Amino acid sequence: MASRIARMVTTDRLRATIAVAFTLSVAASAAGAQVVRGSVLLPDSATPAAGVLVSALDARGATAARALTTDRGLFSLAVGSPGRYSLRVTRIGFRPTEVPAFEIGVTDTARVRIVLAAVPVSLAAVTVRERDECRVRPDTGLLISRIWEEARKAILISQLSAEGAPLFAEWIQYERQYDATRPVIRKQNIRSMRGPTTHAFVSAPADRLAAMGYVVEDSTGVEYHAPDAEALLSESFAATHCFRPARVTAGADSGRVGVSFEPSDTRRGVRDLRGTFWLDRATAELRQLDFTYTNLPDLAESAGAGGHVRFLRLSTGQWLVSDWEIRMPRLGPLDRSSENGARRVLFSNSRVVLRGIQHTGGVLTRVVRGDSVLMSAGGAHVAVQLRSADPAIPLGGAMLTLEGTDYEAVVDASGKAQVAPVLAGRYRARASTPLMDTLGVPPVEREVTARLDSRVDTLVMPSAEELLKRACPSDSLHRGDGMLRGAVRDTLGRIVPNAAVTVSWTRGAAVVGGSTSDQLVVNESAIAAITGEHGEWRACGVPRDRALMVRLATDAGHDQRTARLVEDQPLGAVDLVARRVAEGAAPADGQTLVEFVVRETGGAPIAGSTLDVEVRGEKRTVVTGPSGRAVLADLPPGRVVVRARHVGHAPGTVAAGIAVGRNTIPIVMDKLKLPALDTVRVLGGRRVTSRLDEFETRLANHSASASITAADIQRRNPAETWQMLTNVPSVKVQQGGNNVVAYSDRGMLSSLREAKPCYMRLMIDGVSPAPTAQSGRDGQGKPTLTTFYDLNQLPPPSAIHGIEVFAGPASIPPQYAGSGSDKWCGLIAVWTK
Repeated sequence: MASRIARMVTTDRLRATIAVAFTLSVAASAAGAQVVRGSVLLPDSATPAAGVLVSALDARGATAARALTTDRGLFSLAVGSPGRYSLRVTRIGFRPTEVPAFEIGVTDTARVRIVLAAVPVSLAAVTVRERDECRVRPDTGLLISRIWEEARKAILISQLSAEGAPLFAEWIQYERQYDATRPVIRKQNIRSMRGPTTHAFVSAPADRLAAMGYVVEDSTGVEYHAPDAEALLSESFAATHCFRPARVTAGADSGRVGVSFEPSDTRRGVRDLRGTFWLDRATAELRQLDFTYTNLPDLAESAGAGGHVRFLRLSTGQWLVSDWEIRMPRLGPLDRSSENGARRVLFSNSRVVLRGIQHTGGVLTRVVRGDSVLMSAGGAHVAVQLRSADPAIPLGGAMLTLEGTDYEAVVDASGKAQVAPVLAGRYRARASTPLMDTLGVPPVEREVTARLDSRVDTLVMPSAEELLKRACPSDSLHRGDGMLRGAVRDTLGRIVPNAAVTVSWTRGAAVVGGSTSDQLVVNESAIAAITGEHGEWRACGVPRDRALMVRLATDAGHDQRTARLVEDQPLGAVDLVARRVAEGAAPADGQTLVEFVVRETGGAPIAGSTLDVEVRGEKRTVVTGPSGRAVLADLPPGRVVVRARHVGHAPGTVAAGIAVGRNTIPIVMDKLKLPALDTVRVLGGRRVTSRLDEFETRLANHSASASITAADIQRRNPAETWQMLTNVPSVKVQQGGNNVVAYSDRGMLSSLREAKPCYMRLMIDGVSPAPTAQSGRDGQGKPTLTTFYDLNQLPPPSAIHGIEVFAGPASIPPQYAGSGSDKWCGLIAVWTK
């Protein structure tokens, strides 16, 4: 690149003959080693010049070696081969100092003492006139040469390390996703790194970038590249770009001067770079490189596709890249999502939209040499003050997070929190108190800006009344109602999920009966809840300023507490401990709690299912929550019939028996099949099979050809159970000898030899008893063997819960269908208590 500028103007150098004290000594060394060692002093001839660049030039003027001076101004150059060499010393803000050529032999070590010339570089303002492709006026070209030479010095120094203790840097690399329409960070990934300071980032080779461009599109998307120091200093970069003085505006830009570059006319079809190097006008120190991409779609260019590289000069005189960033618009067609990769977006010839902007970059945070800290960045911060008009809501312990990042802070008792240090930018802050997390209330959000000053952003937190309205369904609250909540743990402090909690209270009492037999009847109301995976529970619609009874029922144990909501406070808390019956109080007699669990056939919960529940003529309706659960309290023990409904699923009825205590009824819903009960459930705190529930469900759905209940048996009061079948249509009962058999009235069962009665199969509690075998002879006198089920095997009437008659194979449940010809005659299923 330097040769490109040299062809435009004569480079401006100052010979060092007037300011250099030069001594040369030759000492024996290892064969083949040609080394130049020396020291560089400031113009006062006493102070070491640290961090200046010393270059060895061969006879052709090419650079043979480069090195930075140490803190004591020392340097060492290994030139590689014998010959005639000269030295050039470059220092930011001053013209180069040159040492005349000298000879180095095969085994020579040259020792040099250099005193720098004190001739500063003048970076005066330049008026930018009409452009002319890669041609500038002589005075303008001279300024460009000077500015670019100073920029090259800083870039070169940032790539080299001085002898002695190495520099180590700590920096943050980040990837950020911004909104398409607002500069708010939505997602951020950060990685902290530590290592040598030579390269902050590395781009593709300079020649490759010159050939393919800086934005490359293929079938997978578009890849963005940024130039590193090697690319900026390359001949290929200089050969493909034109350089001009940058326009300087009044105000913030008045203290700096710059060189702008842009692709030459030969690069019109290539996605290339244009940008500006900015230097401090007074010190000639390189400050920043800004660049944008060319030949991109208008939407990408208007979104600011480009980046920057900023430079930092340490107190030792060395230069580093302090931060860098690439901005990559993420475009995509309206009907397709763009890639979320860190360095790719999708372009399309059809209509495209801006889906967001990806920022990838790094920030230097600390530089050390040995035990010395040469640079430490404090960074920006986000400060927030939480406020609440309700003194009953504590703010201490609240959590402040910045959306899309892992930045977070805990709020102190005064409501203050600070996140520091953070990368600069605008974030969406979220604040949530422990109570809000427990109630599932979304955090309070507000856009905040990371800043260096002391400004504090304020977030207003919800009051207790607002939390109540957000946490409870609107139809669960009446005027003056509140909410009671808490957590359930066992005696060892472990959380207890899926525990049943009821909150009950007295609505009033009345005296009924005659004067001699008065009876006090107390009316109670109750609300039930099930604890979540963290043992938490809540009950909405609880009255205030009234005595409340809180009861716990679970397999782990029971608990019972009293509570009361204060009149002016809508929220209350009661924590429960599940104790075994021997350790604590058992649930009161007659307390019945029913939990319904509705799931898909694959096991996924179904939220929003409507359950119409009927027990002994009492009807209630509940809707399942997000976990597919619903709870009813204080139902009378007995047979419960549930009609389940949900959009997209087949409606139907299931039935089960409930007892005192906690009852869990699992319901499986399918899109095509009728609802069914799961295989096991909890009844009265005990896990039992659901064989009787299957009977109750088929009874409710009239699935059997005929059903006989225990109540039917009690009304008829038969001497033998089989007598209940004599009046059942489709069944014929025959008594002969010591046997009683039942066969279908559908006709005879024909075979190749004979026609015989179609004996019905018998099943007791899901198992078929051993059949009775009877021998005989057919019409041709050949021996035969007939098997049937003797109804005398049936349990007594008092032990029967129900009887089902399935007249044909179509009505028999698949799990009881059996095989062979016996299923064609039908099935009698008997269920004991």
